[in-house]
Amino acid sequence: MLSSLCEKYGIVNYTINYDLTIDIDGNVDLVGKELKKLPLKFRHVKGNFICYDNQLTSLEGCPKSVGGSFYCHNNQLTTLEGSPQTVEGHFYCSNNHLTTLEGSPQEVEGDFDCGNNQLTSLEGCPKSVGGNFNCGNNHLTTLEGSPQKVGSYFWCSGNNQLKIESYESDYVKSYIKQLYRNKRLNSLLND
Repeated sequence: MLSSLCEKYGIVNYTINYDLTIDIDGNVDLVGKELKKLPLKFRHVKGNFICYDNQLTSLEGCPKSVGGSFYCHNNQLTTLEGSPQTVEGHFYCSNNHLTTLEGSPQEVEGDFDCGNNQLTSLEGCPKSVGGNFNCGNNHLTTLEGSPQKVGSYFWCSGNNQLKIESYESDYVKSYIKQLYRNKRLNSLLND
């Protein structure tokens, strides 16, 4: 039965584990299949795991680790519970109905994009993001709970309820200093 489901969804190079989870030596592409839930329970995916443009309301069945990027944007998710805890590429969960980032991986080596949701807090987001962090166009009133490290740009525009005073906090100032360390910004400051 699991083999026929893998065939139905074009999943190749798979191993069925004793607990009936699936390991994939490559990518999983479930884009635009009108899925309300994932059809299989994945454990490890060496490549990308792509499940955007569906009607997913849950990430139950997602792999525990993804060797590439994880894309679950454009769904109906309200939580990231069940998402991979290790992602070596990007993590995109934008354009959902997320009200919390609880359940997200604690470290993402690439970009983390949670823009265009209904977030009022960044609590539960990754502690470290190797690339860009985008939390724009939400309902944030504070940046408390933000990642401790962002490797590139930190975007938070479009949060109309974010108080100007919150930019004056020591917490946010540390992000501004981090951004100034970026070579492009340093060259602008030195002009």
